[in-house]
Amino acid sequence: GRSLVHHVFLDKMISAKIVAVTLVLAIAYVSAQIQPTCKMPQVFEARMVSFDPNGRVYHNHSSEYRLFSRYAYDGINLRKRIFEEVRFGSSPSQRYDVLELHQTKQAYVTNLGTRECLIYTINWPFIKHDIPTNATFEGYETLGAYPDYITLTQWVLPNAPGRGGNGTRYLTFTQNGCVPVRDDFFNNATGFTYEEFSDVTLGLHDPNIFFPPSGCKPAPPPQE
Repeated sequence: GRSLVHHVFLDKMISAKIVAVTLVLAIAYVSAQIQPTCKMPQVFEARMVSFDPNGRVYHNHSSEYRLFSRYAYDGINLRKRIFEEVRFGSSPSQRYDVLELHQTKQAYVTNLGTRECLIYTINWPFIKHDIPTNATFEGYETLGAYPDYITLTQWVLPNAPGRGGNGTRYLTFTQNGCVPVRDDFFNNATGFTYEEFSDVTLGLHDPNIFFPPSGCKPAPPPQE
């Protein structure tokens, strides 16, 4: 039979292996929780769906809205263009062409039903879709099933600026390519706002898409 010394030696070897395996698993778990922020494409186009399912009253009108749009984004020159169909509350839907030029603080809004174009002064910050440097990595999500699946990364940022004041921002990106998928927001004033991007293409199909339309006039001052 085996000697006592042999048994003690085997016990020590088994214990050492258990410790090593446990350490490897612990390192793997910690590594899985650490995801460096990626660099999102700075110029892209996409389909955008955004809605607020709440019926809360905010600044004398309902915060409830649904928006379906074609969206062009330029994070380098701080420009956005949105061809949108939007409905507020129970009102009929309307179609707009919205061009935001944050470097000149001007927004050109064309009502596609009446063809009237008004120029507004931008007094809100340019909301980037990048992962904020102080956002916290929340984990991974897999869409689909093997072999047709995509891995997403999820991030959260409390006290982020947004419509109706600061709130919690929840962002989702593809792990490969860092393409934005979701950019959701919640605060006490307006509730939850859902924003989703699909059919994303990098670059611009029309280099003139950020040129202001002609025939626009200054918007009347807001009523107090």
